Amino acid sequence: MSSLPSSVAYSVGSPSLPPNARSHEVVVRSSNGLQFQENSTIVFELPNSAFCDPTSIYIRYKYAFATGAVAGAQLKGTPVYTPIQRLACFAGSTQLESISQYGQVANMMVNLTHDVAQKYGVQSSFGYRNDTTLPSLESFDGRFLTADETGTFAAPLPCVLSNCEKFLPLFALPQLRVELTLDTIANMFRSDAAVPTGMVLSNVELVYKSVDLGAEVEAMVRSSGLTHLKTQSLTNTASVLGAGVQGAISLVFNQRLASIKSAFIYCANTTSNTNQQYDAVDITKGNGSYQLVIAGTSYPQTAYNTALNKNGMLMALKGATGSIYSKDNNFSINAVEWLREDGAATTLDAPGKFIVGIDTEVLDNDYIMSGISSQNSSITANIVCNTATTNAHNIHLISSYDALLEIDFVSGNASLKV
Repeated sequence: MSSLPSSVAYSVGSPSLPPNARSHEVVVRSSNGLQFQENSTIVFELPNSAFCDPTSIYIRYKYAFATGAVAGAQLKGTPVYTPIQRLACFAGSTQLESISQYGQVANMMVNLTHDVAQKYGVQSSFGYRNDTTLPSLESFDGRFLTADETGTFAAPLPCVLSNCEKFLPLFALPQLRVELTLDTIANMFRSDAAVPTGMVLSNVELVYKSVDLGAEVEAMVRSSGLTHLKTQSLTNTASVLGAGVQGAISLVFNQRLASIKSAFIYCANTTSNTNQQYDAVDITKGNGSYQLVIAGTSYPQTAYNTALNKNGMLMALKGATGSIYSKDNNFSINAVEWLREDGAATTLDAPGKFIVGIDTEVLDNDYIMSGISSQNSSITANIVCNTATTNAHNIHLISSYDALLEIDFVSGNASLKV
């Protein structure tokens, strides 16, 4: 026997931390104000010291909605993210990423990565339903506000920084800055119910775990010269599709990325009796197909046909977010939400969740760039509607992509390679 089984290999040592290693929670308060209303921008400037554990990054804030003593306003989506229209990350003066319609993107990913039990555990911090009644299985979309409601929300902040696979060496990076642009109140709430007249966010904080391993370790990191940290993020672009459209439709999206892991076609509602950007519906009405063309290749090879097997597309959506066999790859999409179609009204607690997911990853995530490239061509969404659309829709292409955070420890510069 050449070696002992790992469970009885007592002589095998484990790496040890430097004697002066320590960690603590860092609270970064907004640097450009104390209170924020709709359409304003919140800025966080991370200190240039120690390492940041990216898996620990989250935001927390206090909110106050003015409803004129009227209860029943309906806050759409995942409430903690709904006020955020755009997220942008910077390293010094270099923009690393910008995610538009961030509340929509974050809401989609919560529904594609959390099951109902997981949403139950974060109901209070994510803001689902309300704080006064026990939730049911259908209580984990949106929030019904009380009159002039105030409270607090907190949640992870998915972005190119928090998705890094290794610690962020803040001591050797240009100052990292995170900017959150707030949406208009009208876009946050259903328009067929009471809509608040004002919103104030205060005590807005970005929190993370700082790890200090000492000057010797930091010097060893600086001496490595040029390095790359693997990360991933999402991008969101949209095209408008009018009412009364029938036949073959081709929509072009100019997303130039080196490694697309998966892509999602998200057909959002626009009418007042729906959740608008927080609804995803089948615009083919069960009588058409969806397909992407990237760099001359069709994904999937055989278009997803909603007339032949719509539930087969649900399995494909599961494959676009992970392994279809994984017990950790969970949804919170029920049959009513999955089967929502163009022209039908939706409710706050049963929004449309017909999201067309397409897995474009060549191999698993062990590789630096594991997806397909669209750097030399735009992406075309081919949609066939054999039945004319009833309403206009915003057709979003939301792509999950690999990226490399390139850090030059000599010059102190950083940029994102996508």
